[in-house]
Amino acid sequence: MVGRVSTKIFYIFVCLLFLFQSPVHASEKVTLHLKWFHQFQFAGYYAALEKGFYRDVGLDVEILESTIGIKGIHEKVIRTTGQYGVGSNELIQERFAGKPVVVLAVIFQHSPSVLYFKKSSNIQSIHDLAGKRVMLTPRMDEIVAYLKKEGIEPGDLQLLEHRFSPNDLIQGKVDAYSGYATTQAYDFKKAGFPYIAYSPRVAGIDFYGDNLFTSEAEVKKHPERVKAFREASLRGWQYAMSHQSEIVDLIYEKYSKRNPKERLLFEAEQMTPLIQPVLVEMGYMNPGRWKHINEVYSELGMLPKNLDLKGFIYDPNPKVNYDWIYYAFGIVVFSFVIIWLVQWRRLNKQYSENLKKQVEVRTEELKHSNEYLQVLNQSLLNTLKELTEAQDRLLASEKLAVLGQLSAGMAHELNTPLGAIVSSNQSIADFLSKIKNLIETIISFNKEDSLRFHKLLNQSLGNKTFLEGKEERSLKKELAIQYSYSNKMDLYGKHMQLVIETGAFRLGDELNQILESENSLQLFETVANISSAFRSNQIISVAAEKATHVIKALKSYLISEKEILNGDSEVDLIFEIETILSLYQHKLMKVNVFREYLTDKKPKCSKDKLNQVWINLLNNALQAMSYVGTLEIKIQFIEPWIKVSITDSGTGISDSIKSKIFDPFFTTKLGGEGMGLGLDICKKIILQMGGKIELEDVPKGACFSVWLPAA
Repeated sequence: MVGRVSTKIFYIFVCLLFLFQSPVHASEKVTLHLKWFHQFQFAGYYAALEKGFYRDVGLDVEILESTIGIKGIHEKVIRTTGQYGVGSNELIQERFAGKPVVVLAVIFQHSPSVLYFKKSSNIQSIHDLAGKRVMLTPRMDEIVAYLKKEGIEPGDLQLLEHRFSPNDLIQGKVDAYSGYATTQAYDFKKAGFPYIAYSPRVAGIDFYGDNLFTSEAEVKKHPERVKAFREASLRGWQYAMSHQSEIVDLIYEKYSKRNPKERLLFEAEQMTPLIQPVLVEMGYMNPGRWKHINEVYSELGMLPKNLDLKGFIYDPNPKVNYDWIYYAFGIVVFSFVIIWLVQWRRLNKQYSENLKKQVEVRTEELKHSNEYLQVLNQSLLNTLKELTEAQDRLLASEKLAVLGQLSAGMAHELNTPLGAIVSSNQSIADFLSKIKNLIETIISFNKEDSLRFHKLLNQSLGNKTFLEGKEERSLKKELAIQYSYSNKMDLYGKHMQLVIETGAFRLGDELNQILESENSLQLFETVANISSAFRSNQIISVAAEKATHVIKALKSYLISEKEILNGDSEVDLIFEIETILSLYQHKLMKVNVFREYLTDKKPKCSKDKLNQVWINLLNNALQAMSYVGTLEIKIQFIEPWIKVSITDSGTGISDSIKSKIFDPFFTTKLGGEGMGLGLDICKKIILQMGGKIELEDVPKGACFSVWLPAA
């Protein structure tokens, strides 16, 4: 009887499971709004539609291209359900502005936005943009953030309306031009135009590219449809990136002949490293990257800090509400209780007869339990061993995490001098190509012009200060007024520009003697070419020295313990700490570092593990004072200990939590910023070395002291 009742309850439970299912109905109509004309940029959606991936999940999808860019797409998507769109990083701004948009998937792991210059122009580096004519694409905020990080405000530029025509840069109508690395680069190469492209990533500004999004209403009312549309779209993207030629033919034949197949194939090739379809799961997005984007927008004054991203980032595997299962389980348990009460009388009568049998059964169960406990005990011993090995792996992962944090800054520290070297080398090459004509010009000068030439050259080579954009424009206006009687000194003429570049304006009245010459323009141009070559040589020397310093610091940090054959060795604390400070130079721009090295004694321990301690303590100190303030590092010998103290001027540590800071998984950082393992790991490392770590009381901020036994 009990068996029959249990079977019935099981069938009821299965029916409840089917009752709560919500499949996607066949042929549901949805619309996808693109942010630009049909091109390979949206290849995954065409593939999903034409290969039947949308149809397989019961969706009838209409793809609409935009002729005015991203304008108006967000309003269309949130107006009614069944609407989807392709946006960019502006989605976080739209969310803050009150539009209930939800980002479903990231297609471009890196933004294709770059800034183009002519390769042989007078722009030697990104800093030479001040005062130049620039076209910036609307809402391409990563370019604006890049310029501001390099100290260039929009007000320092001559901003021109972007006409989306590469010919503006090719024909010299503009000095710099923002665009996509996936498309505009083709136009420049096709025209044989030499160019240089600067990406914001060299400054650590790494935004996402195209993002698939929808509305909160769509996610809440049709969760299965959202999931199905997202999965079918990502499946289409996987197919498109694996069959690029096929999808290029499809776009050209069925969607648009605006771009030739050659250009579409070029776009596909350029998209591959930005999407990274092999290394990164298609559609993957990291909440930490969105937080980084929020921070950059905050620095631009476009968003507040620490936005709540809950509901903005779509979770493809949300937690299921199991309340109904609990209710069903309660009913089942209650039913069994009732059945048991009904049968209790009958079982009670049989109790005495079955007692002996029950004792035997219990004895057998205890025997099996004992065997199980022995197996469990061995399992716990194995687990303990695995945890010990995991701690060592965690230390290695901490080092890799530090390298990840340093990558953006190191890239900037190396790319800036290397870019300057490449640009300056090109300038010297241009000078050498003209040197024959320059020599002939100098020889052709008469005696008076030769004197003028030597005077002007000495002034230019002795002038090592270069004017910024605002200062240059102000000086031009003053010279135009001072030499208003001279036709040669027109405000926008060649003479005026060359007088500034060569520093001839510092000659005072002697400048008139040069302007009086019929060959004055040749004099200025010849000196300007020679001076430019000397300047490029100086730039190469300074940039090479900077790059060498950075590489030496990184090499010293990366030396593995495996190169030390005898295990622990004597560690030069001063050298290692200075190496780490060099690697963190990009984070110390607004921090005053005071060093007090009172001893050169060395401990005998693991250099790599000890460096993890210094990096963790330095990171905590910099974060505590928001990378602005004072950092004090003191090394002293208190027999038999070497004491290293790191003190910051941050907010300090409350008395209520001082006893918990070395506990594992305890953290005061905001969600997602830390796991609370850093100080716990530091403590374990120092204890293994026979030392100790402690928090000392200071008037302001926090002071961590590490005590190590001297060798």
